[in-house]
Amino acid sequence: MAKPPRSAHDGFELNKRRLPAMDLPESPFFRIFHRGLAAAERGLDRLRYRGGGDAQDKLRLLTYAGYRSAEELRLSGRIVRFRESLDPGTGTLPRLRAMLAIYESDEVPRVPVRMEGFGGVHETESDDEGYFRFSIPIGAHDLPRRTTWEEVTLSTPGRLSHRERVAAPVLAPGTDTRLGIISDIDDTIVETGATNFLKNWKRVLVHQPSDRLAVPGASKLYRMLVVDHEAPRRPVFYVSSSPWNLYGFLTEFMELNDIPHGPMFLKDYGIDRTKFIAGGHRTHKVDAIETILAFYPGFRFLLIGDNGQRDVEVYAKVAADFPDNVAGVFIRDVSGTCRDGENGKLLAGIEDRDIPVYCGEGFGDALAMVEQLGFGPDSAAAKAAVPEKTKNTP
Repeated sequence: MAKPPRSAHDGFELNKRRLPAMDLPESPFFRIFHRGLAAAERGLDRLRYRGGGDAQDKLRLLTYAGYRSAEELRLSGRIVRFRESLDPGTGTLPRLRAMLAIYESDEVPRVPVRMEGFGGVHETESDDEGYFRFSIPIGAHDLPRRTTWEEVTLSTPGRLSHRERVAAPVLAPGTDTRLGIISDIDDTIVETGATNFLKNWKRVLVHQPSDRLAVPGASKLYRMLVVDHEAPRRPVFYVSSSPWNLYGFLTEFMELNDIPHGPMFLKDYGIDRTKFIAGGHRTHKVDAIETILAFYPGFRFLLIGDNGQRDVEVYAKVAADFPDNVAGVFIRDVSGTCRDGENGKLLAGIEDRDIPVYCGEGFGDALAMVEQLGFGPDSAAAKAAVPEKTKNTP
């Protein structure tokens, strides 16, 4: 059974020019400004790609966990120039340098990528940001009864001297319950303090996966939802405005804290028009979640998030668009305003659609609702296997 990568440096790196996660107004000035930035970035990429004598030997194929239905498979990855990982050490400055190295990427465009699996061979090539994507028909491959990690093979034919071949995990949701989970990441499973950067800058910029604290009760809740960390009973998808560069970092954090793996829908912070202008937090999350729901029309999903970064607004929109596919909404209250103001009205609107809603400071009180929604473990033995604490949960 294939498993997602575990190394913190198996993930993508962010562009040097990190951009804010917000919807930006379009104006004649902004259109001109954007064209200038994009042209400059393309020029730098060409210089980097042509500059190294042994550059072909230092390219690296990175892949993310894919997912499939009975008819279609989707998987993506990136081609970047290889760099040795920095040892974070124990001091603040070395750890800061190691984290910043994760955010800095040197992507390589126009590299052919081949995927082999499900009885076929398919090819594409990396785009200007180094990304490649497969969305291919796979014929009649029924989904398994139990959720399973499957595997395809990726390679870069005729381009990299070492002919790298990479096993890529693909999630196949089980049909036994047709229930799944779509979860936020920041302040939902991992404490980031994203709503107060000035207070929590060290946690955001310095802490390594082993330093990060899991949200209290998160591991117990997610283990109860999926039963088995290594082979989840129910599929989990993660949607976040974190950059793709943190994919490996987040994967390692999940592994350390026994939080189930799943395909991630993260953000590309390049300066392409569609990423820079239209790629705001709300837009990205709504599009990603509705992509999952449309891909699995026969499934119902529990949406889990927090009220610190517009998750309530996002989930209200999704519930309005796909009311039959939302099994429930769990919101972690990080602001102490669960049922107040606009968020309170939005949560009430979700409940008016006969969708159960939980909102509380922690997830402990949500466990009873898990059983009511049909997401509980099958047996008392399975429930007993869920630990009271994770390694990093106080």
